[in-house]
Amino acid sequence: MVLLKEARGHSDAGLVEQCRNGDSSAFDEIVRRYKDRVYAVVYRFLGNREDALDVSQEVFVRAYRGINEFRGTAQVYTWLYSIAANLARNRLRDMGRKGRNRGTSLEALQEAAPGIADAAASGSVTPSDEAIGSETAELLQRCLTELPENYRMAFILRTTEDLSYEEIADVMGCPVGTVKSRLNQARQMLRDRLRELEVL
Repeated sequence: MVLLKEARGHSDAGLVEQCRNGDSSAFDEIVRRYKDRVYAVVYRFLGNREDALDVSQEVFVRAYRGINEFRGTAQVYTWLYSIAANLARNRLRDMGRKGRNRGTSLEALQEAAPGIADAAASGSVTPSDEAIGSETAELLQRCLTELPENYRMAFILRTTEDLSYEEIADVMGCPVGTVKSRLNQARQMLRDRLRELEVL
C-alpha cells in the first residue's frame, strides 16, 4: 500500500523507470492511470464489451512484457494506444473470419460517442445524449462501421480521446499528413453517408 501511494506521485517516465528496476507497484499505477482510457478506445473500435475487455487486458500484458523496449520517445499513453490499435485491428479481423459482428455496435455508439452526428458534420464533438434518438444512432452506427479501419481509429482517437494529430501519428505509425487526410476523409465519408440517409 505504501509503495502504491509512492508510485502515484511519480510521472509516467518515472513509473517506467521503476518498472524496469523491478517495482511491480509502478506498473500497477500505470494500469490504474490508463486502463479506462485504453478500454474505451478498444470498445469504441470493436463495439463488443467482452472482446474489448480481453483486448484491453492483453494490451497491459504486452506493455508489461515490453517495458524494457519502450524507448520513451513517445508518451506512455500513446505507446499503450498503439498496442491497443494493433490488437484491436487483429481482433476485428479474427471476428470477421469467425463471422461475428464487425464494428461498433449501436450500444457502443450511444454510450461512447453520443455527439457523433455533430462530430461527423463539423469535425468536433458535442456530447449530448439528447442529441441522438435511437433510430438516428442506429444509422450512425452503420455509417461508422463502414469506415475503413484506419479511418475509424483515427476518428475515434481524435473525436473521443482528443489526441493531437502528432499523438495519433505516433499511435498509428504514420505521418501527421496521413492522419489529417484520414480524418478529413472519414468526416467526409460520414457526412456523405448521413446525407444519403437524410440524417444531416
